[in-house]
Amino acid sequence: MRERVAIVFMTLNVVATLGLGAAIAYEFGHLGRATALASTTASVEGQAYASSPDSSSSTGTPSSGSASPAPVVNSGAPLSGPTASSANTSSGTKTSSGTKTSSGTKAKPGTKTSSVTKTSSGTKAKPGKKTSPAAPTSTGTTGTTATTTTQGAQPGASGGVITVGGIYDETGPVDATVERDTVRSYFNLVNAQGGVNGHKLQLIDCDSKYDPSSAHQCAQKLISEGVLAIVGWLSLSGEQSEAKYLTDQGVPIIGGLGVPAEYASPLSYPTTPSLVTAGTALGTHAGQMGLKKPGVIFLNANFIQPVKDSLLAAMKKQGITPVDVEQVDATKADYTDIVLKFQASGAQSVAAFVDPFSYARLFQAMARQNWHPPVLGGGLDKASANAQYTSGCGSSCAVFGADSATPVLEYLDHQSTPAIAQYLNTVHTYYPSQYGQLDAYTTYQWLAAEVFVQAIKDIGNGPVNRQTLVSALNNLKNYDTGGITNPISYGAGNHDPLHCFQWIHNTSGQWKTTSGWNCF
Repeated sequence: MRERVAIVFMTLNVVATLGLGAAIAYEFGHLGRATALASTTASVEGQAYASSPDSSSSTGTPSSGSASPAPVVNSGAPLSGPTASSANTSSGTKTSSGTKTSSGTKAKPGTKTSSVTKTSSGTKAKPGKKTSPAAPTSTGTTGTTATTTTQGAQPGASGGVITVGGIYDETGPVDATVERDTVRSYFNLVNAQGGVNGHKLQLIDCDSKYDPSSAHQCAQKLISEGVLAIVGWLSLSGEQSEAKYLTDQGVPIIGGLGVPAEYASPLSYPTTPSLVTAGTALGTHAGQMGLKKPGVIFLNANFIQPVKDSLLAAMKKQGITPVDVEQVDATKADYTDIVLKFQASGAQSVAAFVDPFSYARLFQAMARQNWHPPVLGGGLDKASANAQYTSGCGSSCAVFGADSATPVLEYLDHQSTPAIAQYLNTVHTYYPSQYGQLDAYTTYQWLAAEVFVQAIKDIGNGPVNRQTLVSALNNLKNYDTGGITNPISYGAGNHDPLHCFQWIHNTSGQWKTTSGWNCF
């Protein structure tokens, strides 16, 4: 289900325009990256193998062949964006977005690159359209070896193209196409500047349909198609189980929602704190903001129990005892019964940990009962939720102020930060219809795409395969995200690089950051 809000969309268009100058300054001021990129204009021979929704035609398809890499083009022209350095800093150290330098050329707003959208069925789809995967060639149980693992294409770079995969809940109650298109936006930007080490980037997506079985079929299908890695996925229904399966198959994972399984794999490279840590942060902040007698609501998901435990434990440590705790499915259409239970229990506030699309339905039920308590939750900056705060909706507003904890800079409050401006402008350029759906979760996957590209660059002239990718990621130290998070470092073993959050408060419909980094 996709909920569009015209006011928010118009506001974000203004934000993109205002942020363009900062984004350009960020790109042209970010020197010092040891890269091998071909310098080009926004259109590269009509080819950008990530999708561009407004292209009227597709020219060129990634060629097939052996997994050996194409010759590297060493132009010395660096891609703009954050950097990785050898300096060693703690993840708890606050960073600034400081002056960045780069000599890269950026695609101008409105410029479209002709591209091919490839789905897991291997067929071309019209740019910007949702596609469903073909039926998988084999089935199996999570944790077992898929029969397609060694039967399909070999992972790596072929024909000058690096192909990665992404599993997304594209249909059903959760719409993760915006995360998919955020990754493709960054790939389009890279491709428009000539690619990385002589290669173009391609993302094959697969719709997990908010169904664990479909998520597993997607994992098998993508492996059979020879994807190098999973980059920037968001499958609420599938990440917890498929992270283990992909690890068993030797497939690196960059980014994701932050489910517990992603922090228990040596091949998973998160770009956000875990949801368990987020539970601790929210529970702690509940005490700091003086939340009284909360009714607490959690999403019913296969990863939620440790998240629930961490939030409730943090609340208890702050001397807070919930008057009611509920768990709901993402498919729940009406939250009136939950609101009535909270009211009957004497709740004076609400703390929520649900998917971003469910918040609007919860808030609407609160408004129908004329109940407007303080609200604390994670992921509250989705456009559909923003429409329920006090800005232009008068007495129909459901929430008179709200609080949240964010592991990334809140983009609505940092549009002049160069790294945020580049992110917003790039998505607005390549996927304008998705621009109004951006939120904290899309920011995670933007960072996943950046981290992946940095690792490919660090491979240099060597062969591109899963082994060299893992080696490059394990050696990534103090990757500078431009202040969107603290610097990211990985190493051998399991990875949990980020532990810090900022508090944000909504006043009159505007999110404002109220703290620096709080680390757990």
